Amino acid sequence: MLLNRPFKILPRTFLLTLLLHWCFLFPAPAEGLDAELVLRAFQHSYPEKIDDVFFTDGDWVIRAGGRNFFWAGGRLLPEALRAKAESYSPQVFEVYPRSVPSPAIYSSRYVEALRLQGGAEARRNREEHNRDFQALLFGGLSRREIESRLRNSEFLGKKIVVHEDIVPALERIDDAIRKMASPEAGGGEISSFIASVGQVGAYNWRAIRGTERRSYHSWGLALDIQPNKIGGKAIYWLWERSRRDDWMLVPPEDRWSPPERVIEAFEREGFVWGGKWALYDNMHFEYRPELHEINRLLAASSSGAVNPESARLPASGQDLHHLYPDDIIGRGK
Repeated sequence: MLLNRPFKILPRTFLLTLLLHWCFLFPAPAEGLDAELVLRAFQHSYPEKIDDVFFTDGDWVIRAGGRNFFWAGGRLLPEALRAKAESYSPQVFEVYPRSVPSPAIYSSRYVEALRLQGGAEARRNREEHNRDFQALLFGGLSRREIESRLRNSEFLGKKIVVHEDIVPALERIDDAIRKMASPEAGGGEISSFIASVGQVGAYNWRAIRGTERRSYHSWGLALDIQPNKIGGKAIYWLWERSRRDDWMLVPPEDRWSPPERVIEAFEREGFVWGGKWALYDNMHFEYRPELHEINRLLAASSSGAVNPESARLPASGQDLHHLYPDDIIGRGK
């Protein structure tokens, strides 16, 4: 077990690396993370919307839109609901990995955990979080409120409807991809990718499949890039689950994926790619700059320094994801 390891004699950077991969394979509830670090990540990612982060009345607080939201064990609750914290589920902040995880390192215990997590009952019964903070960031909770913030746009030649906050970022991504596709940039692969795109989906007022929880598509903050053909490859874990019991063990090379440079273009603008999740969704991108910032702040904390001037940049090039705890690898599965 990890708890029996002699951690106190290991270098801090090594311990951080173990922690990051542990958090990636088993996404940590926010109550298990450093409150100030997560709130600072939000502050750096949305500086025009967040006024301050401070400690008061025994808890960390993030102030936005003239309202205080208390950490409350990772629940991000407005002050009026703080006394009812136990009625709400903590938020979950995943450590976003630098590369696609290989199922070859999954232990039998972890495979079974994924199987249970992907089960219809588990997804249906997963608790909802309080969304007041998210509503403040993105302009509301109701369909009418959100639709007032939507804008018509275009991506890779396809008409889309997205949240106004991400229109400039998507325009920059589109421009970057088209530049990479030019003959001068050696963009044969990128050019073929653009030609292969069948449809691009964005805003869709719906719950996450099999749950009552709102999808990021309902905020207009997610994009699905679906190709005309996937060549028999896996693309979405839930579709693959209907074809095989070991859907979580499909190796990355047997999954359809956008070119790596396309993924990197999205990540530079604060998006995360669903192909890096254990419950993989390889067509899916969603706007989560705070996850990149959590990575960056964790990396900076290993050297004891955080540079506020670079706070909005994605995680640094430092490889934080190459070591795995033994009980995840599963010696002698």
